[in-house]
Amino acid sequence: MIPDRLITSFKHKPFHLCALLSLFLLISLFFTYNLRYSICSKHILSDLTSFSSSKSIPTIARVIYLLLCENQAEINAYIDVLPSITADVIFFCWKENCFNTNFSMPSSIYTASWSRAASKDQPLVRTNSASNYILAHPRVFIINERQLNLSRKTTWTTARNLLYESALIEERRQGWRWAYFNFGDGDIDMVCPRYQKFLNASHTNGDELIVAHHFRSLLNIQQASNNRTNIDPCFIFFDTFLLSASPAIDVIAGMGVPILFDGLLTQVVYHVDAMFNAFHRDALDFVLPYCPRYDASSWWKSQAILIYRSLCLYGHAIQFNAIQISAQKHRAYPHDSDSWKIDQDMNLVPLSFTSLKTYMKIERIVSALVLRHYSGWSLKLVSDECRDHHRYVNLVNCTVSGKKK
Repeated sequence: MIPDRLITSFKHKPFHLCALLSLFLLISLFFTYNLRYSICSKHILSDLTSFSSSKSIPTIARVIYLLLCENQAEINAYIDVLPSITADVIFFCWKENCFNTNFSMPSSIYTASWSRAASKDQPLVRTNSASNYILAHPRVFIINERQLNLSRKTTWTTARNLLYESALIEERRQGWRWAYFNFGDGDIDMVCPRYQKFLNASHTNGDELIVAHHFRSLLNIQQASNNRTNIDPCFIFFDTFLLSASPAIDVIAGMGVPILFDGLLTQVVYHVDAMFNAFHRDALDFVLPYCPRYDASSWWKSQAILIYRSLCLYGHAIQFNAIQISAQKHRAYPHDSDSWKIDQDMNLVPLSFTSLKTYMKIERIVSALVLRHYSGWSLKLVSDECRDHHRYVNLVNCTVSGKKK
């Protein structure tokens, strides 16, 4: 049986009149009950930005994980951690057809409307209804590349763009927006050795207090929702940090950027490693979708382009050092010796930041961050220069401008 949430693509074939009428009725029921939705190959890498900037639907305290996996074994590694009371997940499975039959689904949860300005004391989720809370149903989606009937194989870049497009389409369908889009490669292992300290009120102080209160509450609710006490806390820990601190971009330790000194909880960085990164919902237009212009020669360059574009969010790319990547498999893929070598016709970097363009190639860290003095990122902090000239990307040639084209 194909899972209800499997995202597939369809081809139309000729039928006689009765068959067409029957098919029409079936399709009507199909969309009425929202059993699944499709992504047709003709929409791949099409105007993704047409979905991303809508303000007509609310943002809630919930994130979406967008994970690129090779096979069912990689997807199964997440069955005990995703989805959760704070997150949904979309997998892109590129090597074989994958299914979601083994996932443990937490109970539905009432989730708060969310923004940087929201009260830090307001619970992020509740088990009962309340004003300004939306009932969210934890979900798993799976995109199987083999069932998309594509004319060519996806690359790392185009597969991530398909995940991105899928999440934007689902937001329109569900009527609310995720607070963060968290992209990751499915072959990573994540550990959070410091999480226990955040659960002990007598051992928590300073910057840790920004995260600790919500984390204790969410972990308790997750354990009750799953009827289990031995839950891997790392993903909820990460979600709690995002929803409490509100960075524009977030990464974790263990991805090539050293921790400045022992005990430092957060630091501001230039480099946003591709293997695992989170983007604030309102920051998406300034960094995504990924640029496939150089995919034939190097899959590294699409992330380098993203890093250049992220200068519009300068000072708000944060590394959360309490979680780290402990291992990753390495597969063969095209890349060159200099991922920073990019044509100069794309308008990637605002003029006011050109002095940083060379420096950021060799320096990964901006500074240590005192989290309790950090007020978070919002769209209001973006310069007029970035709003007017660097907000959207044309996927045909990857040129950046201030208007959708």
